[in-house]
Amino acid sequence: MAKAKTKKANGAAAKAKSGAQPPIKKPGLVVNWLKGDPVETRSNSWLEWDGSWNLDAAFLGAPFDGAGTVRSGSRHAPDAVRYALPWYTTYSTTDRVDMNKLRVADIGDVQTIVTDMDTSYRNITATTKFLGERGIPVAVIGGDNSVSYPIVRGLCQAMPKAKFALVHFDAHHDLRESHYGAMSSGVPYRMLLEKHGDQVQGRYMTQIGITDFCNNPTHHAYARKQGITVISNIDAYRKGIDYAIDVALDRAKGADAIFISIDTDGADQSGAPGTAAPNPFGVDARDVTWTVRQIAANKRCVGMDITEFSPPTDVATMTANWAAYTVMNFFYGVASRKKK
Repeated sequence: MAKAKTKKANGAAAKAKSGAQPPIKKPGLVVNWLKGDPVETRSNSWLEWDGSWNLDAAFLGAPFDGAGTVRSGSRHAPDAVRYALPWYTTYSTTDRVDMNKLRVADIGDVQTIVTDMDTSYRNITATTKFLGERGIPVAVIGGDNSVSYPIVRGLCQAMPKAKFALVHFDAHHDLRESHYGAMSSGVPYRMLLEKHGDQVQGRYMTQIGITDFCNNPTHHAYARKQGITVISNIDAYRKGIDYAIDVALDRAKGADAIFISIDTDGADQSGAPGTAAPNPFGVDARDVTWTVRQIAANKRCVGMDITEFSPPTDVATMTANWAAYTVMNFFYGVASRKKK
């Protein structure tokens, strides 16, 4: 059975490589119990997909957590976020703007196999490459943090001459060479820097929320050597999120594309408790969302991910609600580009 699944997934990747369709499957959960009344557009209705690639943005699940080193369960995150999305509409009360004309769709989940890391990564890369080639900004829900590597790798392949700026929220640097010799959720950004160093360079990268007593001097020194700007959790708290946003956008000035990568443990556990390593002094979850909204409004922003959200550890769906709300703010940022 496992061999048959692997063969099917490999075949899907080959099909995507030919440009036909990416290796995705229908959403694991389709929410149709809450559509709202006729005068509003609920996000779950808005995200229903007709199969067309004529899209302004996309929602995508990458349900792989085979590289997690502690409490797993993040493979369940895409459906948990889907279940939370119906609570939100497409209307901004602040700006008096309805983004329901933006062409956005939940295109489903990448075909992944929790015991087959290589195939899962190839499929994730093939999918984000497919979207990147068509200029479709994507909001990806992982998955453990290792999926950030194949996500960005696919976008790099779609834009082979582009320099990428990473805006990375995390309690940890995730710049390990390996985890006791194995691939893990702690290595994705080092892999991007070293395997795709012509496109992903530290001078364009900002890490926000790197938390005291959660890291080590070796990885901090590596970040500094690479030219990465590190804004600790204490700096973000004292100086404010607008300072962090200004720094991140300033560092991104020389880049052609911007990608926002969010490890849930970079957010404070008061707003996002459902993660493998809850953070008692993380960046305010509302500030993470605000950052996404601001940076997604930049026309160079090609996507975002939220990783390490583990529904089995969530409390009263708090993290699912935050992740869904953050995705909606990403789409609103994309929509705001058209207003400028």
